[in-house]
Order: sequence, then structure tokens, then C-alpha cells
Amino acid sequence: MEKDTVFFEIGEYRDDVFRPLGIRAIRESVLRILVNGWEAARLMCTGSSLRCLAAGYLLTCGLIQTRADILELAVEEGQDAFLARVRLRESPPAELGVSITSGLGREIRPANMRPPAALPEKKAWLPPQSIIDLAQELERRSTLYRLTHGCHNASLCTATGMLVFCSDIGRHNAIDAIVGQCLLEAMSTTDKMIVTTGRIASEIVHKALRAGIPALASTAVATSLAVDMARKSGLTLIGNVTDTGFWVYNDPGRLIHAQGS
Repeated sequence: MEKDTVFFEIGEYRDDVFRPLGIRAIRESVLRILVNGWEAARLMCTGSSLRCLAAGYLLTCGLIQTRADILELAVEEGQDAFLARVRLRESPPAELGVSITSGLGREIRPANMRPPAALPEKKAWLPPQSIIDLAQELERRSTLYRLTHGCHNASLCTATGMLVFCSDIGRHNAIDAIVGQCLLEAMSTTDKMIVTTGRIASEIVHKALRAGIPALASTAVATSLAVDMARKSGLTLIGNVTDTGFWVYNDPGRLIHAQGS
């Protein structure tokens, strides 16, 4: 946990009084992703799970489709940034340019992307109470957020439990790292769900679709384009998860309904 934070002595104003305060701030590092010698991206991140983050970014941005597309992937610490050196079977199109982001402003050009994975069959496998329980588990594991208030959290789950948990500066990075771990460890995504924090924008839905993950839930709400994308693609999209319920923006049949309801 300490490697993801930096200690600072600051001042605090509270109850009409200024006083010194020691805090831990979330660490912000740069990850440069070099693909076949071309700088594909610079991601602002905590510096954790860098191999998974790089692999997940390549998948969710459409530069690769399977683990077999990656011939080599190595991460090293450079003078001013971490470097992920990647060698792919096919060089990416140079016209994509460099993306510098902690989750915002990423440009995705569909014409240059490989098609996303097809979502699995829309059979009922997800109990509503499991979504509430998993969101509560996400909160219990969010120790870095409680320490710094400077990160988002994401997890990969089955209907009965949490398999992978990740914290990072941006919710995009946290999800990319989870997707990358699935890719590198050959974990099936067909019966999995992402449970995350933060607004569900269209980029987040896009990441789930790219990874073939059929259900996505957040403790926050979704944007209009995210809802439209979920309905067109058949993604189960859930938001505003609380201890008592949630909003169902779209579900083609994966949620289990009580008999007669």
C-alpha cells in the first residue's frame, strides 16, 4: 500500500483554525507504452500492475484481440517514467497518434480497431443480491481510497464472488488492468461481471465489450451514450448500486428474477 502513496506535510483549515496535518497522497506515475518501437500511449497511473495495465490498454483500444497478438511484453523503470516495451505480430497504425491520459480525452478511431469479442449467450445467471453484496465487498477492499481519497476501484466477479480487485488513479486504468490480467492469465470472461466505482461513460462500456465481459455494474450512474451502447450491444448495465438496490439500464436476460415477479 505504501508504494502507491507519498507522504506530505500540509496545512488544514477546520473549525476556524489552521493546523499542520500529515497526509498520504495517491502516487501518480507515467507509463509509456512502446509498441513495436512506436509510442502508443502515456498513461497516468499509480505504478501498480503495469504489465496487466499495458496489456489491457492494448486490448480495450483495439490494437490487439488475443494474447497471441503479443510476442513480447516487458516493463522497466526509466529515468522519468515506467516503460512498457511491447512487440506485436502486427504494427499498429501510426496515424493513431499518442494518447496522454488518466482516463480522459482518449481518442478511439473505430476504423483502425479490431472488432470486439461477441458477448456470450444471454441466459440468467446473475442474482440481484449478488450485485449488492459485491459492491459492498468492493467498498470493504477499498483501503487505498480510504487512505488517500484519490483513486477508483474495480473488480472482476462471478455471480458468487470477487476474483480480481484493482485500484488506480482512474477508473479506466483499474478496468484496463483487470482486462489485462484476464488476457495474460487466459481467464475466461464469458460468465464474469465488472463491479466498479465512478461514472459509467461510453469508454467504460466499450472496455467491457472489447473484453467480452457481459455485465457491468457501478456504484455511480451512467451517461446517455453508455446506456445507448449497452442497449445496442446487449450488455447488462447496472448503476447506482446501494445497500438496498440498483438501477437497471439494460438487461437482455442475465439477471435472475424471482418466480412470478
